[in-house]
Amino acid sequence: MLERLAAAMAIAGGTLLLAIAAVTGINVLLYLADLVAPGRLGIVRGYEDLVRLLVSAAVPLLFPWCELRRGHVAVDLLAERLPRAAQRVLETAGVSLSAALALFLAFWMVQGMLETRADGRVASVLGWPEWPFYLPGILALLLWAAVALERVRKGRPA
Repeated sequence: MLERLAAAMAIAGGTLLLAIAAVTGINVLLYLADLVAPGRLGIVRGYEDLVRLLVSAAVPLLFPWCELRRGHVAVDLLAERLPRAAQRVLETAGVSLSAALALFLAFWMVQGMLETRADGRVASVLGWPEWPFYLPGILALLLWAAVALERVRKGRPA
């Protein structure tokens, strides 16, 4: 179940990143066309707002899959020389800290979302409320923590 959720989130995040790349490409083409024929097309209205909001939603969606596939950064300069039992302890501690970090970040994202909603913040050009764009990140961080804790529970942190 966790793997399916992580895969679905990664696909959603990748789809959003592809949309960002497409909008960026369109924006660049429109900008270049405007250089050739000034005032005819212009650029994508609210481009900066759109990219900022979509990136904030897309990137965290990749974290659970990364944790599931052990795609996080690890530095094993010292650990590889330790006995296997010591390596497992370090790996378990690292994955546990990863889960704690994800929960910590989720807590503060909820606080930020509530504050943004209470303030009535909207994107400056598009006028879209910003608080809904926190939701994918919060859900992704909770799933990241769940995946990490499941790895620890199963005794397979590495």
